[in-house]
Amino acid sequence: MLFWGGFTLFLTFCIGIRFLVKPDTSKSGADSANVRLNLKEIIISVFFGLTIGFGTGFVGTGGGMMMLVVFTAFLGYDLKTAVGTSTFIMTFTALIGFISHAVIHPAIVFERTDALIICIVTATVSSLISARFANRVNNKTVGRVTGVILVVLGASMIYLNYFHDAEIPEPVSEMLHTLGILVVFLAAAVCLALLGFKPLHIDGEVRRKILHTIAFLIILVIVIASEHWYIPSLLSVIFAAVVYPILRAFENKTFYSALFRERSHGEVRKSLILLFGTAAILITLFWGILGSELTVIAAILTWGIGDEAAALVGKRFGKHKIGWRFVDNRKTYEGSIAMLCISYCAVLISLAIGGD
Repeated sequence: MLFWGGFTLFLTFCIGIRFLVKPDTSKSGADSANVRLNLKEIIISVFFGLTIGFGTGFVGTGGGMMMLVVFTAFLGYDLKTAVGTSTFIMTFTALIGFISHAVIHPAIVFERTDALIICIVTATVSSLISARFANRVNNKTVGRVTGVILVVLGASMIYLNYFHDAEIPEPVSEMLHTLGILVVFLAAAVCLALLGFKPLHIDGEVRRKILHTIAFLIILVIVIASEHWYIPSLLSVIFAAVVYPILRAFENKTFYSALFRERSHGEVRKSLILLFGTAAILITLFWGILGSELTVIAAILTWGIGDEAAALVGKRFGKHKIGWRFVDNRKTYEGSIAMLCISYCAVLISLAIGGD
């Protein structure tokens, strides 16, 4: 049982590598979902169906992952069809496993109800979001994203299963801790944004400013969650380096332009580099050299929330343009006053919370 449990962890990691190397698994020249199985494929399906079924029932191996391998590597299904088919089958195998184990040991349900509810809600929401994403992009994109997720998931499970008791250097431990908090925040922010923008009919400019605010909050989260200045400074650089190529890869897709309202091509990724690069410099200067974490927090709040307030108030209520030299002629007195008030409140709150 220990062998098969460990095998599932390494299988998840290896499948992720496989999808990164070969993201498109569909048969060439035909729609794999509409092709009738030949005798060889029927034998493969029966053999692996029995093997995976017994393995799942007896030792709890990851049936879904194994079926994904069978459908993509042996039967040539495209990834969307393979995931849908394996998920449909897992509905029945997981239900049977849950009922049988719950009848034998009811404490599974009654003693850990909180964990059960959290897992159900988060899994359902993330499934809905990922399904909408997968249906809007091509098979290669789905394969690459799936590969990244499986590699990260597999590596995380291998670490937790084999190395969680190992001695970890404090900087690495702190970075992993901060990174975990950041992932939770990003997951919540993405869910709220994707589920709220369309139903609430949020205006494009308001949506733009909400996304700006989320970006500033990312920096604020990693600053507050860290104990040493070099952690948020390094994570700011890493975050920009990871997200930049992702934005570049998707910026010509329809859903990208619907989510981000750009004034010029590539504005979002350029702003990403500017924002997080500047944040890394500010953190290094004020917290690392001058030793004032509070100054960094106040600067982020002032810059982020103040700028959003100025833009929203200026565009909606601004009627008096600032005609000063070297000042953008689109700026208004109303927006500037809004930024002054919000920034002043942000600094006061920072001093009240963190001041001695």
